[in-house]
Amino acid sequence: MINNYRLTFILLCGLYSTSFAQDGDRNSDWQKVASAHHQKGGGLTGGGLTIVGAQAKLGKFVANRTWIGLEGEVHNFFSQRQEAGLFARYYLWNGGFVSGFSEIGFSYGRFKDWVWDLDLGSEPPKPFYSPKLNAGFGLEYTLGKRFSLEGVAKAGKLTQVNWIQPSFQGSVNFYFGR
Repeated sequence: MINNYRLTFILLCGLYSTSFAQDGDRNSDWQKVASAHHQKGGGLTGGGLTIVGAQAKLGKFVANRTWIGLEGEVHNFFSQRQEAGLFARYYLWNGGFVSGFSEIGFSYGRFKDWVWDLDLGSEPPKPFYSPKLNAGFGLEYTLGKRFSLEGVAKAGKLTQVNWIQPSFQGSVNFYFGR
């Protein structure tokens, strides 16, 4: 466990040194690039992993720091689900070491609960389709003029049953259009 803390500390120090330990002019350029990513008219696409799954997204900045997009996710952790939907994201701050954002969305998909009871006489649960309301918070780290890394923690409420669906996503993003 202590080795995990050391590894995390070393990783964060490395990110800090590559971002802030540059000379003043270069750091200023880096902040301008990070801020320019989130301007009206630009686009963003990305994809990556979830816990035992994958996700992809595509969208456009409709206003400065406001992104509207489409997202799809396949997930197989504590339940099976395949879903797609719309979401809106607002960047709370940008241009610093990391950019932070919050998002809300609506998706529709196929969901199936895992069987935890080994009762041989019962039938396994059947999959069903349901709308889902989502909310999340994330952090983004700028890698360059066109790329960034992001991590998102989301939770979604299925409207047909009383399930809360968590989702932890990591992705590599590509900025285009501006």
